[in-house]
Amino acid sequence: MKSLTYILFFTFIYGCAEQEANTIKYKFRTEEVVKKDCRIAIEQKNSSVRNDVNSKNFIKNYTKAFNANNKIKRACDPYR
Repeated sequence: MKSLTYILFFTFIYGCAEQEANTIKYKFRTEEVVKKDCRIAIEQKNSSVRNDVNSKNFIKNYTKAFNANNKIKRACDPYR
């Protein structure tokens, strides 16, 4: 039981440790791919906003906007 407690404790500490972050721009994707993905994500967000003008569900629109903003952040991130 004591060893199981130690294993769980060290697993928790390791899980909460700071993870290594990518510090090199365009390491996994080229600059052209990043710009293209960013442009596509922005166009998709703008077209979906125009389609949902008549919708009355506030929570649904809020979550769609939140997800669209996160999608744009991911698409335009050169470190990803």
